[in-house]
Amino acid sequence: MVKILLLDCPEGLTERLRKQGFDVEAGTVGFATGKRNLPSQVYEKHVFFYSPTKLALRGGRPIEGKEIEDCSPEYDLGHLTQAIERGATLVVFVNRVVEDIRAQNLIYNWIPFMPAIRFTKDKQVGTNAFNLFPDNECRFLAPVVDASELEIPVLQKLVTPEPRDYPRDIFTLFGNANREKLGVLIVRERGYIVVLPRFKSNEAIIATFAQRVLPKMYESETRVGLVDKYVSANEKDAQAQVAKCNAELAAIQETLEQKRVTLAGAKREKQNVIFGDPTAKQVLTYYDTALRQDDVALFYLYKAAELIENNNGGENGVIKKFGVGSELKFLKKTANASYADIRHAPKPGDVVQKWSEEDIKACFEACEKIVLAYFEGLFP
Repeated sequence: MVKILLLDCPEGLTERLRKQGFDVEAGTVGFATGKRNLPSQVYEKHVFFYSPTKLALRGGRPIEGKEIEDCSPEYDLGHLTQAIERGATLVVFVNRVVEDIRAQNLIYNWIPFMPAIRFTKDKQVGTNAFNLFPDNECRFLAPVVDASELEIPVLQKLVTPEPRDYPRDIFTLFGNANREKLGVLIVRERGYIVVLPRFKSNEAIIATFAQRVLPKMYESETRVGLVDKYVSANEKDAQAQVAKCNAELAAIQETLEQKRVTLAGAKREKQNVIFGDPTAKQVLTYYDTALRQDDVALFYLYKAAELIENNNGGENGVIKKFGVGSELKFLKKTANASYADIRHAPKPGDVVQKWSEEDIKACFEACEKIVLAYFEGLFP
């Protein structure tokens, strides 16, 4: 069977995987606790997972590798390079542990073939579709290459050497809008280093990797001949329950996709109606200008409200039609006080009464309620 070693992974994961029938042990590299503690020789393992979430300190500074107390000196991490080259897999989760880039790299520098880490903050993340050569060679990773499961924004990017053309040795799994790497697969001899961003639950991704990816990577090692061919009563019952859940999940996903199409259509319809209304279009221009020019923001917020008034029977008409009397009166009162009751933007040299951050925030909120109420009136 495939032998798994968890390094600085979430507590409770070891027992969870054992209950699912995996041969798994746990240890620590030492950067998180200040003590290196391994349960066995690394060359006896097939798969490694590393997901640190903290960094030990010494005298208020990040701990250096040479300062880590080795509680299991008979087990050497130095054998990891040879283990990977002989066919082992190392899965690394790059978590933002510290705000210092040197210390961040320090936590991962011990890893063979590890790319350099740089800080970023990416909200748009693309994934490898695995549909073209040579990327389809690593399609077995598809179950864990899911951008919807990532913790957004992604806070680290990876700097790798240029990939070799053939055979390809570096594959992009996750990338940002600037075509920089956020997650990669690195091939070294017969083994793999899988470097992933932080997920909403690294623990769940590790479980998925063990359940769905490892059987594809180590098919021969996970088979036990005739034992697999015999299916016990409990196993049959569990298989039936899994099949039922998969069917329910497929139905939910189909319904969800239909609802997403409906939602996208409703959004397009909303935009067409709003941008097709001259008043709404001009109001949005005023509001956007207020956001960009904070020194005269109230003037443009006032103009937005005034335009709605002019097209809906004045102040009384707006109050009667949209029910935003308190918001409209507050916005007009504040704007008039700030601009000495003038209806035009201040000229160069004019002294404008300053308002507090609370006042301007309240005016934006009032204007927003007025505009949204107007939008509501555009739809039957």
